[in-house]
Parts: sequence; structure tokens; C-alpha cells
Amino acid sequence: MADITLNQAKLNEGVAFTKTAGAASQTLDMSAISDFQTIILLENGDAADCRVKFSTNGYGASNADDIDVDIAAGEFAVIQVESMYVKDPSTGKATFQILDQDDTAFSGTVANVLVSATQISRGFAV
Repeated sequence: MADITLNQAKLNEGVAFTKTAGAASQTLDMSAISDFQTIILLENGDAADCRVKFSTNGYGASNADDIDVDIAAGEFAVIQVESMYVKDPSTGKATFQILDQDDTAFSGTVANVLVSATQISRGFAV
């Protein structure tokens, strides 16, 4: 399981996206984040369609559905998640998987799905 680097950005400023090759399962360390929204940019550079599935194991999310986003081959997707909804309270990490659209193991090359995550603050330290 790989950790995705969380980029930090301030509102009304820019930030370069750091892309990371996808893995079957990866985590996003959100332990230093309170209840902030995070933007996940995904680029499916593979020839196969994929699904990105975020586990909803955060505070109060035990009865909520997981977040599933289907991405066609060669397309991009943006997912906006609240840290408190997806991060595990015991680890401070959000876990997501790259799968086929029927929730089975990805039949393409998972490293061809590039991931970038950015948390946007209003200019104060987090």
C-alpha cells in the first residue's frame, strides 16, 4: 500500500500538482488535517476503464456508502472529499482503491492511473 503526497495550497493561490502512479490500494495521510476538503485529481492513462473507490470510515460515516467514481480510459476525474468523512480516526489516513468498474481487481496497468491530492486552506496553518 502506497502513501499519496498531500499538496498544500492556499485559497486564491496556485499549486503545482504532484502526480503519483496509482496502486491497487493506497492511502492519503490526512492526520494533520481537521475537517478540510481535499481535491483528488485522477488521470486514467490506461486503455481500460477504472473505478476509484474511497472507503468511508471517518467519524459518523459508518452507515454511509463508499465513494465510487468511474473514469473512462484516457479521461480525467476530480473528487472532492471531506477529511472527516473518509479518514480513519485511528490512523488519520484515507484509503482508496483503483478497480475495474465491477469492483474487481483492475485489469489494466494500475500505475497508468495517476493520482494527485491537494488540500486548500484559507491561508492559515493546518
